[in-house]
This record gives sequence, C-alpha cells and structure tokens, in this order.
Amino acid sequence: MPDRTGKKRQSPISYRPPAALRQEFLRRAAASGLSLNAFITKAVLGVDPPRQSRRPSVNHELVARVLVELAALRDRLNALEGGGEAALLEQAVTQLNEIRAACFQALERKP
Repeated sequence: MPDRTGKKRQSPISYRPPAALRQEFLRRAAASGLSLNAFITKAVLGVDPPRQSRRPSVNHELVARVLVELAALRDRLNALEGGGEAALLEQAVTQLNEIRAACFQALERKP
C-alpha cells in the first residue's frame, strides 16, 4: 500500500461562464479541438497544451465532409459527360451549394 502522508491533492479551480456566454464558450472550445482544461489554460495563461489534442477540431470534421461531397459530385459529373441528363446536373448544382454552405460554416461566416 503506497504511503499517502502529505500528498493531498489541491482543490480544483472551476469556471462557470455566465448563461449568456455559455454557448459561445463551448463553441470556441469545440472549435479549438482542445479539452476544456487545455482551452482555458491556453486562453488565460497563453501556454500551449503539453501534447497534441486527441480529437479533431470542428473544422477538420467539416473539411472531411467537404471532401466526401466533392467525391460524390465528381462521380455525378462523370456520369453527365455521356448522357447529358438534366436531373443529374440539377443534383450537381444542389451539392455544390451544400459544399459552399459547409465551407462558410467552417470559416464561421454567413453565405
């Protein structure tokens, strides 16, 4: 059994953002790709986390979604070359608009 004399852990420091700012705080923390602890430490002290984050940032997930959409669009446009179907062209335009919206969301802008 390990000796625990004098090794009491310090009490944690907690942060409870105001209700009006809570969603913005959580959105920024998620976008950073850091844990809440690492996000607060970096924001307050300017210290980089000791290791790379294990979870992808929101922007990485959106870029992955854009890549999937681009692959599907490429396949549909390749199908258009031979037949010239108007319905396939309409689907391609719709997907381009979705890709555009995802890019704006990744950049935190409105289209």
